[in-house]
Amino acid sequence: MMNCCFPRGGRAVKVAGIESWNCDVPPKSASAGQSVGITLSEQIFVERGFIASHAENPPFLTNIFRARIFWLGHRPLLQGNKYKLKIATLEVSAEVKEIEQVIDTGDLTRTQATSVERGAVAEVVFRLRGVTGLDEFSSNPNTGRFVIIEGYDVCGGGIIDLQGFQDQRVGGDRVKSKNITAVDFHISPDQRALANGHQGGILWFTGLSGSGKSTLATELQQRLFAKGYQVYVLDGDNIRSGLNKDLGFSAADRGENIRRVGEVATLFAQAGVIVITSFISPYRKDRKRARAAGGEYFNMVYVKADLKTCEARDPKGLYKKAITGEIAEFTGISAPYEEPDDPEIVVDTATLSIDESVTLLMDYVHKQFVEPVKAMEYVVAGGI
Repeated sequence: MMNCCFPRGGRAVKVAGIESWNCDVPPKSASAGQSVGITLSEQIFVERGFIASHAENPPFLTNIFRARIFWLGHRPLLQGNKYKLKIATLEVSAEVKEIEQVIDTGDLTRTQATSVERGAVAEVVFRLRGVTGLDEFSSNPNTGRFVIIEGYDVCGGGIIDLQGFQDQRVGGDRVKSKNITAVDFHISPDQRALANGHQGGILWFTGLSGSGKSTLATELQQRLFAKGYQVYVLDGDNIRSGLNKDLGFSAADRGENIRRVGEVATLFAQAGVIVITSFISPYRKDRKRARAAGGEYFNMVYVKADLKTCEARDPKGLYKKAITGEIAEFTGISAPYEEPDDPEIVVDTATLSIDESVTLLMDYVHKQFVEPVKAMEYVVAGGI
């Protein structure tokens, strides 16, 4: 078996076998131009457009790149507009981030512009909807070129230039930096807990959009803060506008989104903060990874509400857009939500009011984070 990776999916697996049509004996290898099927050593999620490569030589992973394009559209290509790019079998939405220069095909002079007219050549920077695996045209012409689609019409083509851009490969659980040593800052979790009056911990809210995660997180934070507790909310929309603005909503990007949040939440908890995370986090495997990162700090809160209730609430109008197809990969409609099978606490917002739900959570926080510190204070004071 050989090692194989799917860069856009962020997974490395082994090829267990190769299948070929009209072939009695399965082949041991395949080369460029052949039409074959492959069997992998484990089941993974692979979307149309994913690239399989040698694990030792993967494509460049990025959501932004420069391209030299030839424009054929009847309307000019405009900076800031969005188009569909077809790269091999991948179709992805892309925004024209910048038109760097337009090249005159007659005398090769270069000018600055915010649009590209029909028949012109230009150097353009595209920003993709999510990270994907790309090759430079100079190293692999077959996967280093693309066509531009507007509506249903092919209106241009281009070749990929990755010079000056950074590979955004995360590497999953693999640590790239080798020369690192954990630092002990000589403040123990117990010292932080005694100073704060509570232990640090993670309250990991998971549930469908509209289940009430953000509402409960906000209200719980206010009540805990009023008691003088160190508390902070990490919310999905806020994290995606900053730390995770490079991620989309594919299964791979959702997984990386949750991985990063799990690591950040763990740092908060280690600092003695009660951190509330408000994320749909639809996949069990991603929540298990967050639990593994958080360890004893991690407490899963399933904010439970059925799809019908969430659709009726629809505070942001997202379900309506998802049903009409305006939003792709929307959890509960066009993407799955896997209910947690190991929550520490379930808050059923379909039957409980906001006040009842927050009271339930406050009781849990007191039992989980405050009572152990009161026991420590009793010991420190000489009670035992």
